[in-house]
Amino acid sequence: MVNIADLAITSLETISAFNVTTGAYKWTLDELQSASIAQSQDVTEITGKQGRRITTLKRNKMITISGTNGLLSAGLLETQTGSSFTNGATKILWKETLTVTSNAATTTYKAIGTAGAEIVELYKKSSDGTLGTELTQASTASAAGKFAYAPGTKALTFYSGDIADGSEIFVVYWRNITADKLVNKSDKFSDKCELIIDCLAEDKCANVFRVQIRVPKADFSGEFSWDLGDNQAVHSFEATSLAGACTGSDALFEITIFGANTADTAVA
Repeated sequence: MVNIADLAITSLETISAFNVTTGAYKWTLDELQSASIAQSQDVTEITGKQGRRITTLKRNKMITISGTNGLLSAGLLETQTGSSFTNGATKILWKETLTVTSNAATTTYKAIGTAGAEIVELYKKSSDGTLGTELTQASTASAAGKFAYAPGTKALTFYSGDIADGSEIFVVYWRNITADKLVNKSDKFSDKCELIIDCLAEDKCANVFRVQIRVPKADFSGEFSWDLGDNQAVHSFEATSLAGACTGSDALFEITIFGANTADTAVA
């Protein structure tokens, strides 16, 4: 038998989520930096004469699961926002720097928008790399400060002598792509799911065990943060265990400890 008192958790392996109702797989976090399971409960003191504490009334036991994943998880984000990623046509804003040759340049991608106004902004770049004069799109490059754009060929043309050969321009435009996209809608909220937390453990004699923690119904918080910039962006999460899962169990969590090579047992 396993001596629980002498068991050390050596590795947090994965946290997987499943649909509470159907049991369908949702997602797995397998680059976990940390995770914690914290239990709390409300305690009301029952007092008597001169405020003496006679006993306590205990209720509302609660389990909180929280942690950080080293990678941003699309599945976890869907659960936290209550929205889903869809794959299809969408538009994105594109910015690029181009070099002008013979009063012309070519955008890398096709700009979209109202005919004659496909380019959102176009600037001459100064020698120090900062943005200089803004140019305006027109049907033809027939005057200083004007440029024309042909979406079919992605060609930009400029008024003769307006931009010296070898000069750079900064261009902003919208383009169509096919991509995965999630829209975090204001009337959609975080979801509930079943969680399976897998860990590795050892006893004092270096025997390896597996620890599996099952949370039948975890209500995910819609609050999370991504730290973007010089530091690694990690995906934080927090969920609260709820009683009354559809399986009929009132368990807030179940923990199972078994040998790393435990064999199957025949069902009676």
